[in-house]
Order: sequence, then C-alpha cells, then structure tokens
Amino acid sequence: MEAVKVGKHFITVYPTTFPNSVAQVVDPAQNTDGVYLRTATLVTAGGTLNLYSGKVAPSRIGDPVAAGIFGGVAGTTNMQYQLAYPLFIPAGHGLWAAANASGAAIALTWDFVA
Repeated sequence: MEAVKVGKHFITVYPTTFPNSVAQVVDPAQNTDGVYLRTATLVTAGGTLNLYSGKVAPSRIGDPVAAGIFGGVAGTTNMQYQLAYPLFIPAGHGLWAAANASGAAIALTWDFVA
C-alpha cells in the first residue's frame, strides 16, 4: 500500500460559525489549474456536514448549484468520516463546507496544480 500525500495547504473549519452555515475553503478564482484534494476528515456533531465543489457557492446544505463531493450524516450521535481517496477539482471550481449542527467540523489538505 502506498502512502497518501498530505497537501501543502490545510484548514479546519466549523461551518455553522459562517453566514448561512457555509464556509469557503478554496475560492474558484484561486483555482487556476486545478486542485488535488489530498485528505479530508469530518465530524458531524450529530447532524450533517457536506463538502461541495462548483463554480459558485452553495447557499445551504443540499443547494444544487454545487456538487456534493463528500459528506457525512448522523441523526443523534457524533460520527467521523474519512475521504477514501484523493480527488481532483477542476480549474475554476471552488470548495465549500456546509453543516447544520454546531460543533460539526472538517479538516482538509490540498495542493494547487502548478
């Protein structure tokens, strides 16, 4: 088994602390050549947390303007989820996290394509 590379860029966000419970991770304008999402771990805090990618930000969980690419849900318990494999995000697309439970968080690492 080969080790997964951890990205140069990293962040941990609690989406419910942002307006509309949506936190921007990567601005589409910064993503000029693509992004490799290397690692992601999320905790649900008994709710739902989703990671989205697209050209525009979602306004809420489930907003169809951006694609849900990773997420987790737990009705009454705090569940933890790991991204199974790295993902490539096309140029011009951003990343956003959205949650509906206080305490839900996601930690990500990524690299910009040079």
